[in-house]
This record gives sequence, structure tokens and C-alpha cells, in this order.
Amino acid sequence: MSSIAYVTDENMIEYFRLCGAREMNFWRLSSRKDFTRFQKGDLLFFYARTPRSRKRGFVGYAHYDSTNRLSLRGMWKKYGRYNGYESEQLLQEAIGRAAKDRKIPEKMNCLYLTDAVFFSNPVYPGEVGLKVSSQLESYMYLDQDDSHVTVRILRAAEQKGIDIWSSSQSFESEDVFRADEIRQQLTEIQSAIPHDRWNAKERSRAVRLSAESGMEIVRGSVCDAFRIQKEQLSIALPFVCQEKNRQAQIRDYFGKVMMYRIQLKKSGLRIPKIIFAILHDEEAPEELLMFIREINEEE
Repeated sequence: MSSIAYVTDENMIEYFRLCGAREMNFWRLSSRKDFTRFQKGDLLFFYARTPRSRKRGFVGYAHYDSTNRLSLRGMWKKYGRYNGYESEQLLQEAIGRAAKDRKIPEKMNCLYLTDAVFFSNPVYPGEVGLKVSSQLESYMYLDQDDSHVTVRILRAAEQKGIDIWSSSQSFESEDVFRADEIRQQLTEIQSAIPHDRWNAKERSRAVRLSAESGMEIVRGSVCDAFRIQKEQLSIALPFVCQEKNRQAQIRDYFGKVMMYRIQLKKSGLRIPKIIFAILHDEEAPEELLMFIREINEEE
């Protein structure tokens, strides 16, 4: 899961915060810098100043959904106040101020974002061991050199709290924030686990089992599945093998479950219950079934 720090107009982001907006459109004057590693669901952090400080910090984030190329008129017609301004005239003035020659481009890149969360206080880069150039004008990838920085930002934001005003308007911000913390943590844990020792046929079976489960796949994995519920995190891992490597695959499965379990406990995530399940298309080994039952009972 990629994350971006996006230099954001403080007036626009304050408008969204006060409205309790969950969806928004960000316009970009230039299309020369495309997001080459950004996918639907990735996090775009609002890097902006606040009314109380002229220093930039992370004041919230939203999930990237899609990109469109639209004219000013098309932007207003499609997104209206989700552009961050009360009128098309105010939007035009903001774009004019941002354009170096004061000319409104024929078309602009529009980043449509969903499930926005605002922080009660900014998280500054130095608090999470991150260096951001004071000359940054557009955006930067946060996880390019440090895969743990997104989790640190979310943890710092959790300590400061979610913005009370904006969350009271939508009632969903806490749930969205909590789910994003869990997703990021699962991605980190999965990236540190050795790859499954499957051949092509076994891997294909594992991918099919995960797809058929209807659960979300951990980012970076092809088949580790999970589901986030109000009081419970369910993790489902496929078990596939051939008779000749059965015992080795059983041992690997034990290790993988324990790695997830230990690291999730160490993470301190606010989830009352974590349960594991085996995805399989043939009868699962009895020792694995007993192992999973015992772990779930301990939880």
C-alpha cells in the first residue's frame, strides 16, 4: 500500500474539515508528474499549514479513488463543492492564484478521494522520523525509503486524536482510521514473512481459495486474506500442498500463523479479538485444525 504526502491548500482543506467531507476532488495544474505507484485505496496525506501554525504538517488523509482530466467547468459540474469551494468563481480564483501565469489550463488532472479522516492536531514530519524538503511543491512518496513511516504517522495521529468536529458530521471516521491502521500493520507483517514455498500449481490453488473467500487480500500478498469487523479481525491463510511436501508445508503454516499472531500482539492495535482460519480445498491436516482451534480459544 503506497502513501503520498500531498501539499494541500490550507483554506481548501479547512473547508472540507468544517463540512465533515468524506469525499473530495483535488485538482492539479500539471500532469507531468503522474503517480506511477499509486493504486485505488492508497493513502494521500494532506500536508498543509494550519490556522494555528505556519509550519506544515499532516492534518489528515483520504483514500485515492480515481483520476480524471477535466476543464474548470467540467470540474464544477462533476464535483461541485467537493472541489473545496462554495462557488465556481471561488474555485476559479484559487486556480488562478496557483497558476504561475494566472491562466486557467484547458484541462487539469483531478484526483477523486474518498473516506477522508482529519486529525485533531497536525503530525509533523520530525515526530515520525521523516525529512520533508521545505521546497516541496507537489507531493512525495512517503514509503519509498522507509516502509514503516505510514504506520508511524497513523500511530502519532491516534495519540493526538481524530478531529472531533469533522468526525461528528460523518460518524465513520474512527472506523475508517482503525481499519487503515490494521491494513498498514498487516502489510508490514506480511512483507517480513518469508514467501510461501509453493510451485506454480500450488500458488494458483492458493490464489483461487483466497478469491473465493470473499475477503480482502493483504497488500503485497497474493493470497493472505482478512476481514475487519467491529470487534474482530479474521485472518485466513490458504493451505495447499502435495503429498511429497506435506510436512514441510505444515511446518511453514505453523510459523506463518505464529508470525502474524506475535507481531499483531506487539503492534498494540485496538482490536479485541483476532481469529485465524484455514482456507483449503481438500481436507486440512488434523494437526493444523487443532492448532488453529487452540490459538482461537486462547484469544
